[in-house]
Amino acid sequence: MTFISIEFLLFFAIIVVIYYLIPHRLRWILLLIASYTFYTTLSIQFIPLLLVSTAFTYFTGIIIEKQETKKQKKKFMLVGISVLIFFLGWFKYFNFVNDSLRAITKYLDLNYTVPYQEIVLPLAISFYTFQAISYLVDIYYGKQKAERHYGYFSIYFAFFPQLVAGPIERAKKLLPQFKVDQNLNYENLNYGMKRIAWGFFKKTLIADRLAPIVSSVFDSPNPTGSQIVLATILFSIQLFADFSACSDIAIGCARMLGINLTENFKQPHFAVSISDFWSRWHITLTTWLRDYIFVPLCKGKKKRSEIYFAIVITFLVSGIWHGAAWNFVLWGLIHGFYRVFGDYSKHFRGKMASFIQLDRSPVLHKWWKITITFLLVCFSRVFFRSDSVTQAFENAQLFLSINSWRPSGIIKAFEIFSLLDLVIFIFFFIILQIFQYIERKNVSTWEWLSQRSIFARFAVYIFIIVSVLIFSVSAKGFVYGGF
Repeated sequence: MTFISIEFLLFFAIIVVIYYLIPHRLRWILLLIASYTFYTTLSIQFIPLLLVSTAFTYFTGIIIEKQETKKQKKKFMLVGISVLIFFLGWFKYFNFVNDSLRAITKYLDLNYTVPYQEIVLPLAISFYTFQAISYLVDIYYGKQKAERHYGYFSIYFAFFPQLVAGPIERAKKLLPQFKVDQNLNYENLNYGMKRIAWGFFKKTLIADRLAPIVSSVFDSPNPTGSQIVLATILFSIQLFADFSACSDIAIGCARMLGINLTENFKQPHFAVSISDFWSRWHITLTTWLRDYIFVPLCKGKKKRSEIYFAIVITFLVSGIWHGAAWNFVLWGLIHGFYRVFGDYSKHFRGKMASFIQLDRSPVLHKWWKITITFLLVCFSRVFFRSDSVTQAFENAQLFLSINSWRPSGIIKAFEIFSLLDLVIFIFFFIILQIFQYIERKNVSTWEWLSQRSIFARFAVYIFIIVSVLIFSVSAKGFVYGGF
């Protein structure tokens, strides 16, 4: 049972009905049963790991809080984090490290006998591990009280709307909401259903329609440079539509239960710099890395070189978090380089814009920065999408080739689409851009719609639902669902 399924919608509808029919004191039981049931349908073999991780984090948090000295608190915090990282490292990174060591020893003509291990990656382990680490760190710093109610804590660890692919929530925001007696609220139900429908729209009409087209290029043994350029741009659109759709559905489901989750995306492809991009893309991961990696690394540091080193390490962690492969490591380092170079060259770029008088046209200057930022992000995603480092460098070379950007080549590259798929994609992509345009001009597209006539509102809602029912393709798992 996945988010994008009739089964999930029926499952969630039943949960919502029961949720508002039973007393508040029993709702935590319902949410816990629902969360474990949902996870069981996706990855039943890793329920024990989820239970063990939950219990370990729960008791470790209490132990940290009970210590009298900061030194003792720190010791138990580090032990807790180490165990959680061990779980994550064993399941996600053991074979990556093992294969890397085997390649190095083979190159050095040394004997290495540790065999490859058949290890299956537990669903969502990266997400709930980061939530667990933030919980223990916040207790250590006194920002969070250790939760004594095991049921509420278990829900925080496995809350089914955001378990699979985030947002990555902090305990101080999410835990208190479970304890509030939520009343049936029309606005919450209305908003939640609209966000869920919009998530289905982006996932089934854009992301899943683009997925096989992008794969046809990256899986091809001899793609043209123009095909790589087009496929990479399309992959960026696919990735955004896919991941933001997951967040839309998670936020919508939670809102229908009276719970507010953190917004995870704010039109990242309209960012004017790499720094701005990371303030808009996967926001909960970005803030987590800032608070628990970058800030500790920068503590007491004043030299620019030390700050830059912290930036690179932070993005390196981001790359490793995204996948156990060297191409993800390189992707993270590329963004680290982007961020450092952007800061270092900021003054020079400002002077250049002034010299060529680009800054005299604010609109043109803004769109120039948006275009450059988008292309830089696209280039990094060549490494993100490629299956190996070798393939990544080959594709990157094609992406950077001037010949690959010839208009005639790009037009020919559109042959990867069938005519019907191309027409459908362009149409719904335009709809997405209209929604994003409204979002940029208003606080919320849904608030803007609520101010329109009832006929206009329902016409939009019916259009979204009918489009999903008629034009959606077979749903695939979320790109970030395996983390």
